[in-house]
This record gives sequence, C-alpha cells and structure tokens, in this order.
Amino acid sequence: MEKLCCIVLAAGVGKRMGGDLPKAITRTREKALIDHLLDAVAPLKPEKTIVVTGHKQEILKQHLAESLSARAHSIDYAFQEQQRGTGDAVRAAIPALGSFKGTILITYADHPLFTAETLRHFIEYHFFKKSTLTMISFQAPPPNGYGKVIRDAKGQILRITEAKDCNPEESLTTEVNSGFYAVDSAFLKPAVEGLTNNNAQGEYYLTDIVEKAAKEGQTVAAFPLSNADEAAGVNNLQDLALINSILAQRQMELLIENGVNFIDSKSCFIDPEVTIGKHVIIGPNVQLKGKTSLGDGVTIHGTAIIEDTTIAAGSVIKLGCHIEKSSIGKETSVGPFAHIRPDSHLGDNVRVGNFVETKNTTMHNGSKANHLTYLGDCTVGRETNIGAGTITCNYDGYTKSKTTIGKDVFIGSNSALVAPVTIGDGALVAAGSVITRDVPADALGVGRARQDIKEGYAKKRREVLEK
Repeated sequence: MEKLCCIVLAAGVGKRMGGDLPKAITRTREKALIDHLLDAVAPLKPEKTIVVTGHKQEILKQHLAESLSARAHSIDYAFQEQQRGTGDAVRAAIPALGSFKGTILITYADHPLFTAETLRHFIEYHFFKKSTLTMISFQAPPPNGYGKVIRDAKGQILRITEAKDCNPEESLTTEVNSGFYAVDSAFLKPAVEGLTNNNAQGEYYLTDIVEKAAKEGQTVAAFPLSNADEAAGVNNLQDLALINSILAQRQMELLIENGVNFIDSKSCFIDPEVTIGKHVIIGPNVQLKGKTSLGDGVTIHGTAIIEDTTIAAGSVIKLGCHIEKSSIGKETSVGPFAHIRPDSHLGDNVRVGNFVETKNTTMHNGSKANHLTYLGDCTVGRETNIGAGTITCNYDGYTKSKTTIGKDVFIGSNSALVAPVTIGDGALVAAGSVITRDVPADALGVGRARQDIKEGYAKKRREVLEK
C-alpha cells in the first residue's frame, strides 16, 4: 500500500451533548468517539495521524495520552483557533504534514461507526482508481442535511453542494457526501489554501476542493458506502443514542455469529465488556453487565441481571435471578428467584434453589441449598446439604461474624446458625434448631425446646370457641 497519513478533525465542542468539553471525548457505550475512529484507521498503518484540536485541547490531548486506541498511532497535533469550517480545520493541519508525500485520509472524530474493513476497501478503491480525490458517498432520501454529490449527464462528479446552498433540483439528489476523503498530498495543500467562504454559512467548506479538482481535470471518484449507518455522526444526545443502539446491535450480531443463541435478542442488554462462550442459550429479558463472563454451554432461562460475574461451563441460571460480583463453577444450578450477592463463590455441581440468598459466601463442590435460605459470611463444605429455611445469623447489629460448615454436613430445615459458629465435617443439625455453639464433627446438634403433647386440648378449645 502507498504511503498514507491521516487527519482527524476533532476541534468540535460538545455543547449539544450537554457539556463544554471537546466532543471527541464523548463516550459511547464502549469508548470515546475518537477512540472508535482511531481503532478503525489503525490497520491502515498511517505514517502519521494529525489530530486537529480546538476548545479545551489540553483535555483531548490528556485523553489521547492515556488512550489504548491512540497507541497504534504516531500522533501530532494541530490547533484550529476558530471554528470556521472543515476547510479551515484541514488548513490548520497542513503544517503538521511537513514533507509528507502520499495520500491524506481525512476523517472526523465524531463519526464512530466506520469499520476498519470499510476504510481499507475505501483506500484500496482510491488507489485502484488512481484518483486525486476520492470521497465516501452513500444514498440518503431527501430531505436531509447532507452535502449533495452533483454529477454531469455522463456521471462525472462536478462538485459537492452543501444542503443550505442547494437549489430546488439539487436538493432532490440522493447521493450524498459522508465527509471522509482520500486526497493526494500534492493537490490538498494548494486546494485548501485557496478556499473562500462565499456561502450561506460564511465558512470554509472542505467540500469545495471537489469542484476544484473536477475543474482541473483531476480524477475524482466516489466510493459507494453499502451501509449508510456507518456514516452517522454525533451532534447531539439523540445522535448518541442512535449510535449506541447500532453498536449494541453489532455486538449482538457478532455474538450470534459466534454461537450464542438468544431466544429474544431485542429484550436483552449486553454490556460491551461481557464475554460469552459457544453454545450458550440466553432467554428473554436478560441483562449482562460489567465484566461478566459466560463459559461454553451456559443456559440463562430469562429475566436475570448478572453483573461482574464469571459463570463456568455448563451451568444453568434459572428464571428471575440477580447475581452480582461473584463466581459460579461448572455444571452449577442457580434459581429460580435466587439472589447471589457480591463475593459469593459457588463451586462445581452446586445447587442453589428458589428464594436463596448468598452474600460473601463460598459453597464448595456438590453442596446444596435448595429452598428459602440465607447464607451470609459463610463457608459451606463439599457435598453438604442446607435444609429449607436455614439462615446464618451473621450480624448482631455491630459486627459481622463468620459461619463455617464442614463437608458432608446435613443442616435440617428451619435452622438458625448464630455466628460465629462452626459445624464440623459429617455433623447433623436437627430441624428447627438454633445453634449457638460449635457442633463437633459427626455429632448431632439440637437446639430447640422439647415437644410437649396435651391430649384433647384442640377439641376442648373448639367446644369453648364455638358456643
């Protein structure tokens, strides 16, 4: 590939974004606008990337100094003192080009949807056509605010006319300009230096260099963009919402392509940092947030919120679960309607059933808590069974204390384990017990009043009440 240099126009102010910062650092659901653009350009390996800054340039420069996306570029800066149009912005970048000879790729920091593949095809097309200037164009039904690509009867490009300067016939043109150009460096410098601002906006239009090239008999071409969504820019919060929806859809399509089966993808929300393995099934109304990771073969039945959690291969998350900042091992079942709170660690083949809540708890392999249980600040050994209605009484109003339950333990239903307390390996706790002292290994712990039977009491009570 021939020599390439990139100019990124990034002097815009984000006033319509609700702030007073450089628009280029506005974040999408994934990263800053300019980072999207830099990532798309990086595979082209430009010799130099010139970022044209403006209002509060020090903030943009600080962002790029810390940006992973910027590390693939050799960045120089140019400063546009006043926002007097795109032509003026490119003119500000000319000194930073120095003695560079080759192709200049002109881009915008607030256009985050162009893919690396599209830009590669665009530059290849420019070289194939041996053009002095090539633009990216696309089809947009009128009315719209894009500059119109005006051609002659033979289809040759004559000029680009901005929307506010169009006559009634030109305003019906459906081929429009994206704003991205590939321009020969020898042509670009004199072209932008000769720009005037005799137009409705009183600005220096970069688009005017297209007419100059055409009048000089230079080769001018337009690369047809197949997906017009890629040309979307961000000027306000409504635009940003649209960009985010497209990015989310791209992520969903990639996940599906990689083997994730969404029962209803439109009802699911997946954060960009989430990773999902193959053969995963995700039901409706699922939110996967933060740095959540799902292993191969995981099934999520639906209506779940899972945040910053690792779920290993083959596990099943049943209906209505909320899981936060935890880890779940292989072939483990959670729910329905379970709440796995932060710092819970469920091992392999663990069973956590309906209306079970855990917090800062480790359940080792094969352990079970199938119904109506609270396990807080607790360790549960392997193959231990926690009966329905069991709670760990871990908080006395001042201090949170630890409950330790050994392996192969059976905790009877409706038991209260008052921390700090240890239940030894192989021990039994009788149903309905309140355990306040340690239970040794292989022992039976009973902590309840002795049952008393009063023969005939119920019958006598009815006879009294029914008179």
